[in-house]
Amino acid sequence: MGHRSAHATKVSVTETEYKIAVSPATLTAGTVAFVVHDKGKLTHALDISGPGLATVRVPTIAPGKTRTVTVKLGGGTFKLWCPIPGHAALGMTRSLSVTGAAASGGARGTSTGGATTGSGDAWG
Repeated sequence: MGHRSAHATKVSVTETEYKIAVSPATLTAGTVAFVVHDKGKLTHALDISGPGLATVRVPTIAPGKTRTVTVKLGGGTFKLWCPIPGHAALGMTRSLSVTGAAASGGARGTSTGGATTGSGDAWG
């Protein structure tokens, strides 16, 4: 189980069938708390990858539930997608632009909702 930073930028991620909404859509490099809410009728999940970041996996989220993952991001374009089979192909993908210095030494993720890190850089 990870920890939250008092200085994390909060990003709201809303998942529905078959869309991902992110607010704000552009961030400054640093610590980011992704608050992921499943507003749909089906179970969803979220994977995040990008420059210097091993894929962060937010486990399945039941409809109406929320999970939070805190990640340190450097500058670049990051990919967010639902890894549930078929969901990304139906449109559950999103890019997120982060301005600022590139990550050095590899960005890392911590979680308050069971997220894990892995390797990979795909839409799922």
